[in-house]
Amino acid sequence: MKPTLHISATLCLAGALTACGGGGEEASVQPFEPGEIVTFSATLEDGSVQESHYLMHGVTADGDLLTGQNEQSSSLKISTGPGKRSPLAGVLVALPLESGYSSIESARRLDALRDFYMQLWRSIAERRNDDSDIAAEIGHFETDIAALYEDYRKSGFDSVKDYVAFYEQVGENPFFDAQETVEEELLKFFYATGWSQRYFLETLRRLQWDWPRFLQLMAQRGHGFADLLAHYHAWDTDGGMALSNFIESYVAIQSVIKQMIIDDSPPRPENGEEKPKDNPFFLTKKSLDVNVNSPKQGVVHILSMQDRDVKNYRKITEWRVAYKCPIEIYIKGRRGRAQAVIKWRLKYSFLDHKTLPGTYIEDLGMEYFKAAPEKIDFDRDWGVPEGLNLGVASKWLIKSLRVNMEVKNLRNIRTDKYPHPGFSVRVKITPGIVFNSPWVSDCQVY
Repeated sequence: MKPTLHISATLCLAGALTACGGGGEEASVQPFEPGEIVTFSATLEDGSVQESHYLMHGVTADGDLLTGQNEQSSSLKISTGPGKRSPLAGVLVALPLESGYSSIESARRLDALRDFYMQLWRSIAERRNDDSDIAAEIGHFETDIAALYEDYRKSGFDSVKDYVAFYEQVGENPFFDAQETVEEELLKFFYATGWSQRYFLETLRRLQWDWPRFLQLMAQRGHGFADLLAHYHAWDTDGGMALSNFIESYVAIQSVIKQMIIDDSPPRPENGEEKPKDNPFFLTKKSLDVNVNSPKQGVVHILSMQDRDVKNYRKITEWRVAYKCPIEIYIKGRRGRAQAVIKWRLKYSFLDHKTLPGTYIEDLGMEYFKAAPEKIDFDRDWGVPEGLNLGVASKWLIKSLRVNMEVKNLRNIRTDKYPHPGFSVRVKITPGIVFNSPWVSDCQVY
């Protein structure tokens, strides 16, 4: 199976802010424009198609969102008007148009998202109080504006300014600033516990703690928010643990808590032996960057904790895997001046060990990752064939692609005696020009 991603630039795939830069001929290319509706459709393995629609906005240096005068629906119009500055060159924001709503409800929802974005922009700018590129900074968020808006509504904060301060303080701690998935883990923590961010801060204050100090304690222990959630689950065996008791227990505990691996119902061992509680596998690298249109690719090995040298293992066989992934993704706007077809295939080899029982993994990575502006014979050509006429926008799009793959949820799906790794691979594709937020696919591997 060859999963395929079609892109007509320049939609932010997660629906968040988009921003760009650069110079020369490419910098003048604007495949989409404010007021343009963009469609994102994904074809899944069963043949079903899921569609989403986005309205592109320009953004000014004051954080105002503009769509110009060309919308078909008058309810979507935002003119520059008196006192409003012109949109920043090459900066676009894609806001989702919700399905299942009436036209009036959709317009209200869109207005709410616009207002939230502008408050978000201004709250960050006020906190920075410098020449930071706020539009680009929001564009790097991996959570889209609609998801952030829902999180804000549940946070309990009275203002977006308080909401921004809460998350900004996390990023101001160097330990958390270096973590790629900190936003995702933090959102998951509050979703899983049912607590609001405001309630958490109020409880800290009652216990004579504050948020930066609590974050520093976590950093000193080397704990991310996934570890904090594991700590909660470890103590809350009966359910309903009070937040004050949770914070008191975390502050008091001295030992470092082992990070728990969440088991999403892997296959049960055929012989009925219980699954091991400790992960017996050693992962040589959690994530790696993928090279586009290049035969040179990095790899990951999954070995035994008892022997971390791949030279001491023997290759059994090779399988190509790409399970539970969309097989085709197409993004298009009214103009469609830029597009790219992307194909990739994951591979790995099974290993065994001369003395250690079980199955292990060598060379987990991309067999290839290829991009072109239209369907071509990818099995013959690594790059774009000579003579193929590319528009500047398509060249620009392909050159901007950044791809990362990450091994997630590594666990033993067999027995203590004969371990066998189960895991998923997250493929993250980020078009780095004009839009920054990634398209993400999780592929389950057994």
